[in-house]
Amino acid sequence: MKKRMVSVLLAAVMTLSLMACGAKETAQEAPAAETPASAKEEPEEEAQEEEPAAETASDVKSTVIWRAFDDQFQSGFRIIMQNEEEKIGGITLDMQDAANDVSTAISKLEAALTKGTDVVAICAPDRESTETMAQKTNEEGVPAVFFNMEPMETTMQTYDNIYYVGAQAKESGEMCAQALINYWNSNKEVADKNKDGVLQLVILQGEIGQQDVVLRTQAYEETLKAQGIDYEVLAMDTANWDQAQALDKMNAWITAYGIDGIEGVLCNNDNMAMGAMQACINNGYNNGDADKFVPIVGIDANIDALEVMKADSLLGTVLNDRLSQSDAIINVIKAAKEGKEVTEEVVGVDCTVDGKYVWVPYVIVDSSNLDSTLELMSSISQ
Repeated sequence: MKKRMVSVLLAAVMTLSLMACGAKETAQEAPAAETPASAKEEPEEEAQEEEPAAETASDVKSTVIWRAFDDQFQSGFRIIMQNEEEKIGGITLDMQDAANDVSTAISKLEAALTKGTDVVAICAPDRESTETMAQKTNEEGVPAVFFNMEPMETTMQTYDNIYYVGAQAKESGEMCAQALINYWNSNKEVADKNKDGVLQLVILQGEIGQQDVVLRTQAYEETLKAQGIDYEVLAMDTANWDQAQALDKMNAWITAYGIDGIEGVLCNNDNMAMGAMQACINNGYNNGDADKFVPIVGIDANIDALEVMKADSLLGTVLNDRLSQSDAIINVIKAAKEGKEVTEEVVGVDCTVDGKYVWVPYVIVDSSNLDSTLELMSSISQ
């Protein structure tokens, strides 16, 4: 009996052991069947998440140092460049404000070089500081793309990996004067207020000695002479690119010569043109009456200048093509990082490449292209 019981117990134990082993194998096999499917899905998800990081890592990292964020022209330029950065891709731009101060600009540059920026783009507060900044980038082996403030010719010649993107200041002066000449020739009856056949004009300048100021102002008179215009410069003074200073200067000239004694105003930029215009408006002129109009021309094609042109308060301006310049700067930065030759094809906009210089042309803005220019500048500045 005992032997029979032992046999039964042994048989039961063996049966339970076999069942346990079978369950264990089934438990091991079930996950094994699911694991390959899960393993195939998870790596694909991880790879997809890593792709943007890989693209970001390959972006050219550039620092852009601006003369001043609060300057209207600079602010619009910066917004346009940020918009183009997103459209073009392959680059990240770290925007830095020099607050119109040389020491701040140099400090921002040194910080960027310490952090390991790939390329720097610089709109320097003044022309003299470009030599120091070029030297610092050269010492670190970092390419530099200057814009809107052209370095001295000796600086451009001294350093190898350096570029300048901008528009030729002389050209803007020629176009500014041409806009006034076009008005003078087409509207002699109202333009020549004293009927002496001589264009009496005043000139508002930016910072004295600054390259654009010198070249633009020289171009005014050269163009007037080349076009055979008899003219007289009643007064010429600096308003330092500033609207309020221009308003004060124009008020003083109106007092000195009478508003009908001033038959034209040429301004080195739109801010000063706006100040001169406001002085005329304050004296009952430039409100849409063709007989009470002082023709004023600026440079830059700022949106506010374009808008008052539509109101017939400002004669004209000259487009400093910030959209094309932004694209040119970005593409030159990328080419410099990759060690490519800078050609017109590489720059990718209407321009002339002359060695280290990339020249983007100015455009006269008058009634023929005012609406299209205002639409363009409004769309790219938002």
